[in-house]
Amino acid sequence: MAYDVIVIGSGPAGYVAAIHAAQNGLKTAIVEKNKTMGGTCLNVGCIPTKAMLHSALYYDKSSKFESYGVKFPGKAELDFGQVNKRKDDIVKKLTGGVAMLMKKNKITVLSGHGRLEGKGKVSVTDGSGKSQSHETKNVILAMGSVVRELPHIKIDGKDIVSSDHILFLDKVPKSLAVLGGGVVGSEFASCFGRFGSEVTIFEMAKQIVPTEDHETAGELAKCLKKQKVTVKTGVKVNSITAKGGKVEVSVEGEAKPQVFEKALISIGRAPLTGDCGLETVGLSPNERGFIDVDLNTYQTKAPGVYAVGDIIPTPQLAHTGSAEGIHAVDVICGKKKQAINYLTNPSAVYTYPEIASIGHRESDLKEKGVEYKVGKFPFSAIGKARIDDATEGFIKIITDKKYGEILGVHIVHAKATEMIAEFSLGNNLEMTIDELVGTIHAHPTLSETVGEAAHAAAFGHAIHI
Repeated sequence: MAYDVIVIGSGPAGYVAAIHAAQNGLKTAIVEKNKTMGGTCLNVGCIPTKAMLHSALYYDKSSKFESYGVKFPGKAELDFGQVNKRKDDIVKKLTGGVAMLMKKNKITVLSGHGRLEGKGKVSVTDGSGKSQSHETKNVILAMGSVVRELPHIKIDGKDIVSSDHILFLDKVPKSLAVLGGGVVGSEFASCFGRFGSEVTIFEMAKQIVPTEDHETAGELAKCLKKQKVTVKTGVKVNSITAKGGKVEVSVEGEAKPQVFEKALISIGRAPLTGDCGLETVGLSPNERGFIDVDLNTYQTKAPGVYAVGDIIPTPQLAHTGSAEGIHAVDVICGKKKQAINYLTNPSAVYTYPEIASIGHRESDLKEKGVEYKVGKFPFSAIGKARIDDATEGFIKIITDKKYGEILGVHIVHAKATEMIAEFSLGNNLEMTIDELVGTIHAHPTLSETVGEAAHAAAFGHAIHI
């Protein structure tokens, strides 16, 4: 059977592209080798992780219920089995929802390992080894990514685990070492610290969440310390070894190894570009393993072959991949599309408090010699934050000194990832700081901090501090 589009991979980049293609009248198929759809994000990434983080939030807040005027007999207890059940139920419902969307949009689901087989052909090999070839006018590669590993540290899935394994622990470890203080490592540290683990983050860079602004990273580190999390930055881990049901972590410069019950290896994700038949259409991954594309179209150098999501050198974020998938389909349909501006692409970290950002970091602007102004405002000065018992954090707005263009926004707060959307829209519309100052924010709301920080950026001082 011939198709207009075959999408390889059913993560957020792939399944969104398939739906958009079908809704534009293209005969579409999607290839998925796993039993359930949704890719890493829905199965072992964004969704189950955030479900666990939500449970951690309520367990942590339960100690303050009496201050809210809510009393229960006895102390709240953590039922980790129920935490896992709720997480699994959410995953099952959402992956089932993606499968339903395939049926609703009349998308053919091809189960098995998808591979390019030359121009206009994709082979799909099922679990029994049987392979079938399919013809298509266009292919969208969206295979996603896998956990990165280190050659000198063996992940055994039991004592030394990856972000895939840690979601399926049957109990909360008494102590947890986290190698890598990026987004994934910091999220799990925040989660298990509030569940009761004694957590230590080992990060080689000067700060945790190295891709974020230095001030938001510093604020997060301060907050994590209140959650039984020790943060060690600028350190090199020489080895992590499982011995007798424990894990020994040897750090350069320290005489004795530190002992933990479990260790999480979270050093990022690698693009899944092996064994997908790139060579059959004259393609190969770059030196970092990514597939290079034209960022105006997401076309590779091979005619009719597109690539989106974690396998190309753009931010490895679910929402980014979805946007790229939609864009690629629009190009296939002959629509004129403006290139995605990645400076308006928000970053979201679901620790507690959360971090959300858009645009430039202050350090980037300093390196480029750009003259800028900064406006900051703490949530502790906002009434709604007091009511919500969520006063930690701040909002920071960086503007161009001459014209007032908003160059970067960095938020640390319990609801930071929801608040960043205002700036995604604003930056897409090329909003200036004066226009933001003139925007009325309802009272009492957390979004009042936006107006206050904007006032500080524009005039050098806020109103309510």
